[in-house]
Amino acid sequence: MLTFDYKCSQCDANYEITPELMLCPECKPEQKRGEPLKGVLEVELNGTPISDDPLDYLPVEREFFPDIPVGNTPLWHPVRLLKKYDFPELYFKDDGLNPTGSLKDRASLLVAAFARKHDIDEVVVASTGNAGSSMAGVGQLRV
Repeated sequence: MLTFDYKCSQCDANYEITPELMLCPECKPEQKRGEPLKGVLEVELNGTPISDDPLDYLPVEREFFPDIPVGNTPLWHPVRLLKKYDFPELYFKDDGLNPTGSLKDRASLLVAAFARKHDIDEVVVASTGNAGSSMAGVGQLRV
């Protein structure tokens, strides 16, 4: 069985995943204005992966994910470019077929699932555009 927790990128401390925890409580006090964030938390996978389903590798249970078609987009094999540049394993992932036409829909789906799991009604994202529009698109579905 796979389990997930937060791991501090600085001190390697582990924490349970909760919505309130965004930075390592031990490293956060070292933060100085104008410097990169201290104690950034990364999701750590514990256990041996045995599945081909990408949802099994995310830290939110399947039942919390909105039922919308995100991520299962086609790969294109550009024949003319392959011939021109002799690059036989070149593929393009067509994420334009995601609901908002963005690869950011993948992350937005995970954020929406996390919010549903923890009964969070509002999500705020800092974005120059693409992530924000994707989160708005996924979030407006209210599924």
